[in-house]
Amino acid sequence: MLKDEQLLSLDVAASQLGVETKDLRSYLRKHRPKGAVQIPNKPGGNWHLHPSLLQQLQFAGAPGIDAPLLPIDDATLDALEWSEWIPFEQSAEQAPVLPGVYVVRERGQEQNPPLYIGQAGERNGKGLRGRLKVYSSGMGATSGLGKYAMNLALADSAWLAQFVHEAEAGRPESVERMARRAIDRLNLEVRWVPCVHRKAAMLLEAALIKKHSSTLWNGSSDNEQDSSEK
Repeated sequence: MLKDEQLLSLDVAASQLGVETKDLRSYLRKHRPKGAVQIPNKPGGNWHLHPSLLQQLQFAGAPGIDAPLLPIDDATLDALEWSEWIPFEQSAEQAPVLPGVYVVRERGQEQNPPLYIGQAGERNGKGLRGRLKVYSSGMGATSGLGKYAMNLALADSAWLAQFVHEAEAGRPESVERMARRAIDRLNLEVRWVPCVHRKAAMLLEAALIKKHSSTLWNGSSDNEQDSSEK
């Protein structure tokens, strides 16, 4: 392990995964996942893994790595490296173009519980940023977070009255803008964990939803499904 950067050597990581060093090296060379570092950063450099990458490979595996998979327990969830909480309106620009899991809660208090947990696969290389842009653009009014926000908004007669007044004044709102305003009225903030691939994101999402189901809008079996990633 490199003391300063807390990286695991290739041999140590392979041993903890229970795979051959050559198989892990081959995977890293081919896929170059986030959390894999070559030192020096040039052909022939030695590979090292960040502990978060090793953790995800342990519970989700990867192509070419025939390792026994471990369950996702509370210790695994507690060790996740989350981003900082940021306002929803900033998330679509700041989220990484990587697969991952995101959590949404109301802004204001650190102890506010999670309200929605979702995941994004590769999405044609757009990952978490692509998924959150669907919501920020108002294009996700009938699925995932957008659907829950819209359903809550449609139950608010005062909120709906705004659109009636705007329409009567000759300023009708578009469906997309209406969907975005439905999210904005909730005063949300977002954070995320990038994942090595979609399978890891899906497994983490399921484990987190199970853990926080009592406070989630999507705490039942109707988890977010994105047909574009199936």
